[in-house]
Amino acid sequence: MSDAHYGTVRHGSDPDQPPLDWFVEKRHGHSADASRRLIENRVDLFRDWLSDDLSWIIYEDDDDDTIAAKRDQWGDALPHERDVSWTTGGLRPQDLSIDHAHLYFQALSAYPNYRGSSELGNVKTIRQFYEFCLKRGHSWFTETGNPIELALDEGGDKIIGSTASRNPEIISVSDMSEYIRSFNHPLWEALTAFLAKTTARRGVTHNLDLQDIYLDHPACDWNTHQALRHKDRPFLYIPPEPEEGEYWNERNRLPKASNKTSVQRTIPIDTELRDLLVRWLAVHPGPLTSDTPLFVSLTDNWGQRIHPQTVQQRIRRHSEDLGYWYEAYDDDNINVHYFRHWATSVLDERLEATTNGSHATTTKLLRGDEEDTMDNYTHWSDARVERYLEVCPTFYG
Repeated sequence: MSDAHYGTVRHGSDPDQPPLDWFVEKRHGHSADASRRLIENRVDLFRDWLSDDLSWIIYEDDDDDTIAAKRDQWGDALPHERDVSWTTGGLRPQDLSIDHAHLYFQALSAYPNYRGSSELGNVKTIRQFYEFCLKRGHSWFTETGNPIELALDEGGDKIIGSTASRNPEIISVSDMSEYIRSFNHPLWEALTAFLAKTTARRGVTHNLDLQDIYLDHPACDWNTHQALRHKDRPFLYIPPEPEEGEYWNERNRLPKASNKTSVQRTIPIDTELRDLLVRWLAVHPGPLTSDTPLFVSLTDNWGQRIHPQTVQQRIRRHSEDLGYWYEAYDDDNINVHYFRHWATSVLDERLEATTNGSHATTTKLLRGDEEDTMDNYTHWSDARVERYLEVCPTFYG
């Protein structure tokens, strides 16, 4: 097969691009701009590695002083300081073997600017590339399997660095109360209290519509999702991803401003959050109908569904103003994702979760941890709801 022929797929027309470009366009063409750029960067790095064009693994043109300085700064992170073969000889994606995949992992692990999460993110994207080609029946990949997946099964995960999670400093409930209340704005108080009580991610704040929330209030009489149909107290519904159907069409949701869960979640809403949301809805600029976004912008794109970047930027500015922002990538920064860590830690402590690294069952239900919440017998019983409402942090007492 010549390089000019890009292969065929059983499901759809012949791809008119090389497989890696085809994957980015077909699989991530509708992703948010930032997500797509991240995927493109990871694909470009893989492409450079395939063609022996990674500038950071060679320094043959450096003088002795520069090489010594690099060794002093990076130690054995420099590829030439390890007993590893860094050249592929030039590969096409369809020629990648399991052994080649291991070499790719080693190249990622040697990149001085990468840590475990960055390495894992790159591997995840390229694994998805092969998986996508296999599912679409691409003619170049029907017999090779997924070499990334196979290499991981053979211990490749031990090569690609630490999987250690973030370990932010968890501020006190009183400090979080001051943080939230000092917004002095019904939108941002409701939104940050929502994050701090539910463990929800940033994408959820963008994708929620009023039909996803039942507030048990006379002014909140819109039609709700069927998952909330029989609730007799305030509850929230978070789908795995934005849905389609009678109440979901043409709502400008961002499917990849992701809810990042593969399970459907319902979450009880305590009285304080219900009151904050009702206060926000009293000044909400849109009609209070089932297809109205819960959170909308009051600055740029006034009245439109709030964008994740808007949420990120506003919370960062507030954190900078209050002294909760340190430097880029600092775990202690109060950013949007910080609230998920904060809520998990506070609730686990109050629920007296075990110390073996696992979360309390109630916390798992909130977070949408798939492996722990798919059991039909793990659900929001009345007793579990009451227990959650007892331990849910309050900020306006």
